[in-house]
Amino acid sequence: MDRDYTPEPRPIHPPFGREIEQERPEGQARSERHERYSITDRERETLVDIGRFRTVAVEDLANHRYGGKGSELSQDLRGLVAQGLVQRRTALVAQGRHKLTVVVLTKAGKRAAEAGRLNPEQAVYAGFVKPGEVAHDAAIYRMFHKEAGKIAAGGGTVKRVVLDYELKRKIYSPLAKARLQNPGEYARRQAEVARDNGLKVVQGKIPLPDLRIEYETAAGDMTKVDLELATHHYHGSHLRTKAEAGFKMYGDASATHRSSVFEEPEITAAILSL
Repeated sequence: MDRDYTPEPRPIHPPFGREIEQERPEGQARSERHERYSITDRERETLVDIGRFRTVAVEDLANHRYGGKGSELSQDLRGLVAQGLVQRRTALVAQGRHKLTVVVLTKAGKRAAEAGRLNPEQAVYAGFVKPGEVAHDAAIYRMFHKEAGKIAAGGGTVKRVVLDYELKRKIYSPLAKARLQNPGEYARRQAEVARDNGLKVVQGKIPLPDLRIEYETAAGDMTKVDLELATHHYHGSHLRTKAEAGFKMYGDASATHRSSVFEEPEITAAILSL
């Protein structure tokens, strides 16, 4: 999705066993000070996996996390939904021709995932995104696994994933404060903010990737790769901007057949298949 960032004048852990207990902050609405859930280690990992990508298709979760064992996923989801930790929803995609069933965390599920994540710096999300973005956002999970497989094949280990929501927060605040500066000072500050976040300024904007994977190489060095999911909504200029920003691009067959932008050889050659 095209997610270039330009500022706008508006505000914007240890693993647990089968039973976990969450303490509520003082003054929270419910009278109970604690929440108790019966969760297996596998279910905990599923919560974290859903939360770090925000929206995940049930079919993709079965294929990647459960090794194609849909019955085991169904069993876990029944328990997680019954405890109010996960929500399931079916959306119409591809202009209403197909149904896509996705899962997201509830607020309680988010708290449980945060308690169970191995990396405290890993952001976790709850709630559904806009209906029009469900298919795109769910596909990011598949894109991650495609790239993570290559990282693992090279001896690397994924440490954290970063969605564009997180990058926007890191960029918005300092640039919002710089908007009143003269153009030269703003451009200097924009380049500084982009550099601090491992990004580039391209044609006066800071393009944002759909997904960043931070990982440790076989040699023990920390590095990253920024990924972009190309869709049939793209214009050629959008893809060229993303490529110039250094993003690695993925697309599926339906996108490459439905948009004339993918007829440009230099662009098509840079897009990897999901």
